[in-house]
Amino acid sequence: AHAKDQAKALHSQKQWEYMRRKYNEVVDSTVEFNDIVPPTLGYTLKDTHGPPPYYAKFSPGMGRGVFATRHITKDELVHDGVGSAVTFPNGLSWRKFVFSLPRTMACDIAEWSWHQKSTVGGDLRIFVDLTIAAFFNSGWEGHSNVRPRSTISLQFYAKNDIEKDEELLYDYNVYETNWREVLA
Repeated sequence: AHAKDQAKALHSQKQWEYMRRKYNEVVDSTVEFNDIVPPTLGYTLKDTHGPPPYYAKFSPGMGRGVFATRHITKDELVHDGVGSAVTFPNGLSWRKFVFSLPRTMACDIAEWSWHQKSTVGGDLRIFVDLTIAAFFNSGWEGHSNVRPRSTISLQFYAKNDIEKDEELLYDYNVYETNWREVLA
């Protein structure tokens, strides 16, 4: 029922910190979450020294989403997952992380997780954002306004000009999904 609940609350600073602490305890204690931008606002977008050009709020019919804080120009860097995403060394570490969380957080992590290769010819890995970047919704093919430049990139660029308060959408199908491979 949680995955179909389109009225799920936006996470608080305390909830994001809890998920990050659990990631450190269960998956990788060396990952540092010391960004000056709180996860409720995103993360420090490289070269800007401030948060990314989006904010989280509810999207009609989609649940939580992210929306432009200002006009964004075509080809502008909108999101850099290097600053917000964490990865898992294997499927077992992802499962341990998910099962260490309260049920509603575990459901969120399962919904937000995606698979991709981070290098050409590399292994398929599990990623998840532990900031509001997790709230990107899919515009599917033809209705998305941001995209990575390749299937190994964690950076999203504007496909066209995006107006202030417009929802940012990307096509979830740009990344390969193979749970059997990554959880093996």
